[in-house]
Amino acid sequence: MAKIYKFLVIFLVLLSWPLNLYLANTHQDFLQYLTPLVLITISFFLYINKYKYCSLPSLLIPVFEPKLAIFPVLFVLSQVPFSKDKKISLMVLALSLILLAVSWKPFWGQTIFTPDYQARQEVLRNIHLYPTPFLARMFQNKVKIIGDKFTGNLFALTDPNNYFFAFHPREITVTNQNLDKYPFLALAFLLVGIYFFAKNPYKRFILASFFAGVISLSLLTNFDRQDFILWLPISLVVLGGIQQTLAKKNRLVNLFAVLFIVFAIIQFLRNYLTFT
Repeated sequence: MAKIYKFLVIFLVLLSWPLNLYLANTHQDFLQYLTPLVLITISFFLYINKYKYCSLPSLLIPVFEPKLAIFPVLFVLSQVPFSKDKKISLMVLALSLILLAVSWKPFWGQTIFTPDYQARQEVLRNIHLYPTPFLARMFQNKVKIIGDKFTGNLFALTDPNNYFFAFHPREITVTNQNLDKYPFLALAFLLVGIYFFAKNPYKRFILASFFAGVISLSLLTNFDRQDFILWLPISLVVLGGIQQTLAKKNRLVNLFAVLFIVFAIIQFLRNYLTFT
């Protein structure tokens, strides 16, 4: 029975985000968001099989999604210090930089660095709130516009509320679908996974892919749906938490597993009825 509980919990955790994204979008759009994730997943399987060129599939991401053109650069760069063959890592890094250069124009046009007329007008308005021109220029400038956008994206992408409660109760309007990415009780597994993260056999890959994903997404004017690339690193941490939790065979753990399955199925049915 415990094995059945474990299988159902893992199945519901892994299925939630892909299914909700699929239901909320057209087939073509879903495939567009899925492709970068498939490529990084291939890199993951190559990584666990200790293949030297495990980062190569991620280099194709800019070909399918220019928005994420900087992802391979950050992904490869974060692995260079741990690489046993520095020459191979530097070669792959050079290739990722070349692909970034090729995809630069479509990538740059969708980042927080593009001119924002409304934000500039707000800066000009706020300048008058400071007693001296020096203070006004220090706290109200073009760099602040970019910095505010970056930190806003960064905090949203690292907010557990984004993944387990669809940003409720402060849902992002207009630019975000506010999807239920994981069953809300899976937050407990995430916390356990973080606590035992040092024991996770894939911790280096998780850190590299999560870092690359969060930073590259924070540079976008709108990261919604593109953040599906984070499904892999987050799911690996949650799965680690499931392994640690369900390994303890007792009534409380079994009861929690049953409650998780019940509430997850209810959440699935609610989302299905919402999008159909």
